[in-house]
Amino acid sequence: MTVWTIFGILILLMIVQLIGMRLQVKAYKDTVHRLHKMGNLGIGSMRGKFGPGHLVIIVCDNDGKILDGEIMQGMTIFSKFEKLKGIAGRTIYDLKKEYLELPKKARKQHKGHIQALEALELRLNPSMEEVEGACE
Repeated sequence: MTVWTIFGILILLMIVQLIGMRLQVKAYKDTVHRLHKMGNLGIGSMRGKFGPGHLVIIVCDNDGKILDGEIMQGMTIFSKFEKLKGIAGRTIYDLKKEYLELPKKARKQHKGHIQALEALELRLNPSMEEVEGACE
């Protein structure tokens, strides 16, 4: 193989990766837009060092009742969002408590879920300092 062939293959792989990344970003934006119409969004992620990571989006109403949730997990550009099963109808507070009671290793695997739930808690229950700052 010549140097130009190797260079051409590398350029081709970079172009394929760029196209895949753009498709994945589009899927993320579409999912966020679709779920945001339902209510408040909480987004969390866990990056895998050498293994797969995940991105979690949870949507709830103003009372903290979970309406829906989706997760994208994997290592490739072919990963897609899938429904989170078993969380609709629960409250963000109960689900967070359940995750925090898991053993440390299992809790680490749900890091993105916990981040999304904490983001929703902050959105629904702003601290008094934030409320006072908004009034000024």
